[in-house]
Amino acid sequence: MLSLTLFLLLGLLGLGDSLRRTLSSPLNNIPGPWYAKLTSAVLKWHEFQARRTTYVHALHLRYGPAVRIAPNEVAFASATAVKEIYCSGGSGYDKTEFYDLFRVYGRRTMFTTLNKEHVSSVPLTLVIC
Repeated sequence: MLSLTLFLLLGLLGLGDSLRRTLSSPLNNIPGPWYAKLTSAVLKWHEFQARRTTYVHALHLRYGPAVRIAPNEVAFASATAVKEIYCSGGSGYDKTEFYDLFRVYGRRTMFTTLNKEHVSSVPLTLVIC
């Protein structure tokens, strides 16, 4: 009985913390589906179905050029955003853990480095397949 009570208490604390983070997020002003504020499960489902790009494109058609697609992820679809993110030294933000999927033999590359300050310290790795 104590285990069940402890389990429920921890679940409520986790839910409360999630709700607190959701309500205080600086991304709340970015349009997107309501569930994107709470979970990335829907986005991951579309990724596993190999339909992420179709899903995100549909969200852009509905919500505009900037769309919140997960609690900590925003997708942009405008030439201005592409220029700012990729051509002017970047956005100033660190990358998400999504880039961990592209590590090469468990090592970070310039592409997979998450923290902007560490990009210059990552050794270049040449991978020949």
